[in-house]
Amino acid sequence: MESNFDHEYDLLKRELDRAEALQKQGYGLNAASASANTITINAGGIGIWICSTFCALCLLTSLFTLYVVSEIKQNDRDQANQLNAIYMMAPHLKPEKTK
Repeated sequence: MESNFDHEYDLLKRELDRAEALQKQGYGLNAASASANTITINAGGIGIWICSTFCALCLLTSLFTLYVVSEIKQNDRDQANQLNAIYMMAPHLKPEKTK
């Protein structure tokens, strides 16, 4: 009965022999068959202008939204201050808290 180590050794030896055979057939990588591959991305022309325009539009929209939100918050604060001033002058107008 073969030990587990011998069995694993035989499997490894068989795989190495198969890899060497593939390399001899030309499927493996070696110095003679290696080549430099390049990937070229041509993203010019109208595509760049469209993307740049939409990026600028998104930026302007987010800045405008920030401005509007800050104005709404300021308006809320102003109205709360005005309501407090009214309640100070006429406390009878203040609604009663119900429990």
